[in-house]
Amino acid sequence: MIEIDGAEGGGQILRIATALSVLSGRPLRVTNIRGARPKPGLQPQHLLGVKGAEIGSTTVTFEPGSIRGRPDWRLEVGTAGSTMLLVQSLLPCLAAAGDRSRVTLTGGTNNPWAPPVEYFQEVFLPTVERMGVRARLELRRRGFYPKGGGEVVLEVDPCPEVKPIQRTERGDLTGIRGVAYSRNLPRHITERIAKAVTERLQAAGLPRPQFEYDTEGPSASPGCGVVLFADCAGDVRLGGDALGERGKPAEKVGEEAAEALIHEIESGAAVDRHLADQLVIYAALASGQSRYLASEATDHIRLAIDVTQRMLDARFALEGERPVAVACAGRR
Repeated sequence: MIEIDGAEGGGQILRIATALSVLSGRPLRVTNIRGARPKPGLQPQHLLGVKGAEIGSTTVTFEPGSIRGRPDWRLEVGTAGSTMLLVQSLLPCLAAAGDRSRVTLTGGTNNPWAPPVEYFQEVFLPTVERMGVRARLELRRRGFYPKGGGEVVLEVDPCPEVKPIQRTERGDLTGIRGVAYSRNLPRHITERIAKAVTERLQAAGLPRPQFEYDTEGPSASPGCGVVLFADCAGDVRLGGDALGERGKPAEKVGEEAAEALIHEIESGAAVDRHLADQLVIYAALASGQSRYLASEATDHIRLAIDVTQRMLDARFALEGERPVAVACAGRR
């Protein structure tokens, strides 16, 4: 049995370790879960990943079972916990199943400290599809803190083999797009967000972004935000986003998202900081050598690499800081 200290990484350690336990067939014990957080132990969004666990549990023992597809599965976080973080755990496991899966998840779709649903649709899923992992994600209803209630549907095809990724160069910037969204708020909120994004990007010498506005539809709680995409030659797409919160001006939301995207563009990287750690599991599962150039070596990617190397027969190397070259010899 593999034992991992979960103090620093919180939910990230549990998501990665349980997924890799399923894929490798190796039993797992995670101790001191979220021990360094103000509220230690498992939170509601973590319970769906570990059967029999309880809110507040600081130790989890996980015995993996067989992998099989789920044609009609429904998972309810029960709060505004991020459905996207749950998708991160589920996807590699469902891709390894022999049958197609379809999972409906309810909870938060646009959360702090988690990638928004649009990022998965536009950046993450197209990237792993090039590695042989084919999945589709449909947004049916947005969910914000505190009530959640959002809904997404994930469909995953069987993946007989994960291919290595090579993404070390980025071509010229060809355009910037954005989705400014809100629910149960005045229309001018998204317009002000988009205006602030545009002004900050153009001040940095970048092209004027093209915006889609998404303001219609039901939601249990009000919320707003923006997701930005920088498209580059060489089939590269970088992302940046920001989420509104009570008391934060719409202009601040737009500026934060623009700064995040500028940070990625100016790094010269071919993979943004969020995608970099999300690719770790897939590079490790791939049959061959992967290499990609990320904008920076975050704590998230270092943690993902540490846990993955303990669970699988894969080896990683990081070269540089900003940008950082990530190299992986996939499991043999």
